[in-house]
Amino acid sequence: MSELNFLHSNGNKVKLTTPDTLGADKTFKLPGADGSSGEAIVTDGSGALSFADVAYTSPYSFTHWYLTGDYVLASGTSGSNEDDTVENWAESNAEGYVRLGTAPTYASGQFTLPSTGYWRFVAHMIFYHTTAVGDSFAFNVRKSTDSGSSFNNVSVTGGRFDAAQATNSKFCWTVSGIVKIDNVSTNRVDIFARAVASTGGARLDGGSVTNGGTGGTHMTIEKMANL
Repeated sequence: MSELNFLHSNGNKVKLTTPDTLGADKTFKLPGADGSSGEAIVTDGSGALSFADVAYTSPYSFTHWYLTGDYVLASGTSGSNEDDTVENWAESNAEGYVRLGTAPTYASGQFTLPSTGYWRFVAHMIFYHTTAVGDSFAFNVRKSTDSGSSFNNVSVTGGRFDAAQATNSKFCWTVSGIVKIDNVSTNRVDIFARAVASTGGARLDGGSVTNGGTGGTHMTIEKMANL
């Protein structure tokens, strides 16, 4: 193995050696001038070296979503509890809203993420009943790996309305979870309401988030890291 030695005045050496294996001749052309502080030597892929800034591209992105109007959870017969995928989401229409990166696509309660990685969903559910009823319930972040045919829980938060609670009293429950997206073609995410007392007129508050809008249930979707 060939090597090039740079001898220091104190007798110590800096050594450059060839790689362990080399299938063909390789030429690297050194830069013609020094770079600036903090720059690194980079290649153009053809052996020409130069000094340049090394850019870091953050994977982080975020979008904000809201319910376009009150969402009535599944209707049922007297005394029944219902499960229902929360629908009617839309990306924020607030005048001051900004998005970072590419937004997920949305259809019929299901979100498809634009890239693989670790995605955080934080949904603030403004929940109420139009008729007094005792109600133990839960909200879930769920993931599908078969294009939405079936789902598994990622996280859950639950609560209870007492039958003595005044009707139309609105309370906020927050459900959040980190979802690993490893296949953008088949992975889906939804927000799910479980065991709600539909006989109490269970619903989620929603509305426009523009200036003068009433707002309501809303959610932030963030990409935290690449796989």
